[in-house]
Amino acid sequence: MKIAKIIQLLFFFTAALPASGQEVSDFTEQHYTSDNGLPQNSVMQLRKDKNGFIWMTTQGGLVRFDGTHFVTYNQSNVPQLAGNRIIELGLTGDSTIYFKDTSFKVFSFEQNNQTFVLNPHVRNRAVILQSPREQFDIVRNLLPQDRRRVESLFTAFAAQVIYHQVGSRGDGFLRIGDVGLLYLRNRKVTFLKTFEEAVMSFDKAGTLNSRLYFLGPTGRIACVDSAGREYAVLARTSGGGAPDLGPNSQFFQQGERLFLHTPDTFYELSQPVGGPSNVLICKPVLKTGNIGKVFCYLNLPESGIQVVGTGTNGVYVFKKKQFKTVRIPGTTNNFYSQHLYQNNGILTDLGVVLPGGTITSPPFPLGPRSGILVDKAQHVWTYRLTRYVEERGPDLQLIRKFHSSLAVAELAQTPDGNIWVNTFSGNLGKISGDSIQWLNLPRKVNTFAPAGNSSFWASDGKGLFLMDVGKATLQDIPEMKGREVRAFYYDKNKTLWTGTYGQGYYAVRNGKATALPLDRNGYLLVVHTFLEDKRGFMWMTTNHGLFKCRTRDLYDYLDGKAKSVFYYYYDKSNGFGNNEFNGGCDPSSVVFPDGKFSFPSMDGLVQVYPDSIIDILPDSRILIDKFVVDGKEKPFSNDLLLAPSFNRVEITLASPFFGLPENQLLEYNIKGLDDEWYQLNGSLTITLNRLSHGDYSLQVRKKAGFGRDNVRLLTKNFTVKPFWYQTWYAMLFALCLLAFSFYLVVKLRYHYLTQRKKQLEAQVRERTKQLEYSNKLKEKIALLLAHDLQSPLHFLNLLSDHVAAALEKDRLDDVRAGTSEIKKAATNIHAFVKEINLWTKSQQEGFFLSKRPFPFDDLAKELEEFFKEMLLFKNNSLEFINPGGWEIHTNREILKAVIRNLIDNSNKYTTGGHIRVELDKLDEKYLRLSVSDNGRGMSPAELSKINRRIENVLTTAGIEQSSRLGYQIIIDFVTRLECKLEVESFVGQGTTVIISGILPSQPNSTEAVLTDTAPPNFTTL
Repeated sequence: MKIAKIIQLLFFFTAALPASGQEVSDFTEQHYTSDNGLPQNSVMQLRKDKNGFIWMTTQGGLVRFDGTHFVTYNQSNVPQLAGNRIIELGLTGDSTIYFKDTSFKVFSFEQNNQTFVLNPHVRNRAVILQSPREQFDIVRNLLPQDRRRVESLFTAFAAQVIYHQVGSRGDGFLRIGDVGLLYLRNRKVTFLKTFEEAVMSFDKAGTLNSRLYFLGPTGRIACVDSAGREYAVLARTSGGGAPDLGPNSQFFQQGERLFLHTPDTFYELSQPVGGPSNVLICKPVLKTGNIGKVFCYLNLPESGIQVVGTGTNGVYVFKKKQFKTVRIPGTTNNFYSQHLYQNNGILTDLGVVLPGGTITSPPFPLGPRSGILVDKAQHVWTYRLTRYVEERGPDLQLIRKFHSSLAVAELAQTPDGNIWVNTFSGNLGKISGDSIQWLNLPRKVNTFAPAGNSSFWASDGKGLFLMDVGKATLQDIPEMKGREVRAFYYDKNKTLWTGTYGQGYYAVRNGKATALPLDRNGYLLVVHTFLEDKRGFMWMTTNHGLFKCRTRDLYDYLDGKAKSVFYYYYDKSNGFGNNEFNGGCDPSSVVFPDGKFSFPSMDGLVQVYPDSIIDILPDSRILIDKFVVDGKEKPFSNDLLLAPSFNRVEITLASPFFGLPENQLLEYNIKGLDDEWYQLNGSLTITLNRLSHGDYSLQVRKKAGFGRDNVRLLTKNFTVKPFWYQTWYAMLFALCLLAFSFYLVVKLRYHYLTQRKKQLEAQVRERTKQLEYSNKLKEKIALLLAHDLQSPLHFLNLLSDHVAAALEKDRLDDVRAGTSEIKKAATNIHAFVKEINLWTKSQQEGFFLSKRPFPFDDLAKELEEFFKEMLLFKNNSLEFINPGGWEIHTNREILKAVIRNLIDNSNKYTTGGHIRVELDKLDEKYLRLSVSDNGRGMSPAELSKINRRIENVLTTAGIEQSSRLGYQIIIDFVTRLECKLEVESFVGQGTTVIISGILPSQPNSTEAVLTDTAPPNFTTL
């Protein structure tokens, strides 16, 4: 019987040997510590929830990881926690995360992403936490006697309790502490084992197919079945060897899967189908090297990702490299043209790559970027830098070679077996015998691809055309004008796919080219090759990586059924040596008979089995993480109502994705604001400022993978309440107010028109008075001029006769005296007329009086000189007094005319008397000018007329036919100077005239500062 078992074991291992002899796949490693996201470097437990987040416990709190961002939950944002240390992490019935703190309080997350207490106290218990209402306590479910038996195992200290369900809920293995193991069935304890060693600790045991496996102190594996039988287990790798077990080996349970960890390798364990029960097959799934003490492990086969948490080194994320880079040692590994060789090899310009090795001996290397062709007979055609075209057999032995006058770029075979070549200078020719027949074509052929025996798709670097060299026809594709086409692919639907250098890629159907959409980074501006796989995907290489999309999606775009295409992007983290693939050569990609693809790059041949690729698609849900209004978080499980006075809304989103960031693009739109879709920033935060009142809908979308309708969409409605003045009742009030305002405006308008009418009537009356005043003034001026000028002119006439008579009698002394008197009379008449002219100007409408500073003493000297002889005639004296040496700021000519008239009046009515002109200070701001005499004075009647004229200046009331014209001028001039005139006179005692309100000149002032600027079209003086 024992011999039979041994034979069975040997047969099993022999059968298993060839089935799984491949090496562990290579992985890209991402390492996270407290330096780049973690709150603390001890990662104790790992779980993946229903939304795709990876959760981990640390000494610094609970951490959520979405592939890019870490979010930490500890006492800073979950104040109910007893501390930052999380001692247990698990999943509820719907795969929602729950966690336990050091006070044994269990928390979970509600719909608003806020924590709540799932269970107030779970200590020394194994509880299945389905929901807040549905919770199943394994121990309390036992019959009373068995429950007491189990509870007696618990000490005063909290014990680790781990339950492994086998069959119905409540049945299975129960691990208590580090040494206790029970099996429960039908609410009873079927057996209880207590081990001497700590073989039941959290990472030393696990279940697989209703058996519990554990690691002994030396690393040997043993098994306990549901009946309590214990036996040793043989661990064998899939290659027939044994894993390197030791005291530090660990088990990690993940659902029904069990993993083994040795010092640097993780294995997935399985039992052999039909094999012995005491054997475990250990399939290596990850080699890590030395990353420190491992505390937890998470394997995600659907994405090829494995996560390892360590005790002191943080967490590691390993992503499977799905591409293999093939290199030829001793070469540059900068590959261009390649061709399938002997069905399982690749022929390149640097050599041949075969499953068993490489060939780099002559004729290799060929010229860089030289054309390579393996024809239907498996003959190899190449071009050498020596300007020879060579034909070699399948064994690479030379058959023939012939000279080419031009440098050959590409070689291609048409369906009839003819071989065609083109040159770097744009010539096209056909190989005939041992020579090339070059064609004389109207266009250059920089790149070409056969479309028949004599027809070719070609590009001259400035467009695309289809030419038939047999019929001598050429058809341009107008949409491709100016495009440098370098790649051609003709699919089964007779669509020509063309890749350009810098202008994107196109599909040509029925003689019309359509541009396909680019990726968001614009890498598809340069496309080197097109390959379709068996699953209906199109593969394209670029200068910045490799792209894949569903061919059906491309046709949906061409047919107008879709507005975009989902591109899946691969970069060198997937196993490339370099992101830059090579093109501009033919062929630039190869498909092996077994479906494997090969692409040339600047660092090796990148090869992949497209059917075995595991794509990490962005198909997780889009979730709202936070909805913050003016710095305060708001619940968002239901529709939101925002106050109208809010200033800022920040919406933080989350959508876990562990692939390349280029493969997940989130866009958002605020329906009710505009129709534009905006790309989300790296922080996945939307910021809104001061929206007007109304209903809005936040929409966030992303392409979840291939297919035109494969879109994830999040919609969240919210309303911004109106201010009180934006409500309907405010609108009604405003309408009523508007009606009242209209009524009020009409009333006010009527009142305004009435008042305006009164104002116009008053203006008419004022104008009438002014006209009367003007007419009276003109009348008086005419009378006064006739009166005042009559005597001087009569005197001049008599004096002229006297001078003429004296001249006839030769009395020269009389002539001189007469002419002197004529001059004096003429001067007086001229001064009088000048004053009248000045006064007349001042009466005009729009008269502008300019004011400037000037010394008063200079004016006094002029007046003294003017009145010198007149004063002698009346035997009067004139005195000017200016104690402060004042300079005054006013109109000099007007003031001079006023003073001259006042002095003239004093001289007329004073004989043998004294005339005094004094300038002194009135107050802090103004000066005062007084002209006084000791002549005969005025009668009360005359003084009354003058004062009445002063009081009624510019009105007809002040104009009297018998009044003095001099005072008429003086009063008007003083008014124009914006000064005040006062006259005091007593009969026999003389007259005093005071002008107050004269401005002194400011010290250190410049003329530019004091010069008045007259408005245009004004009369100025």
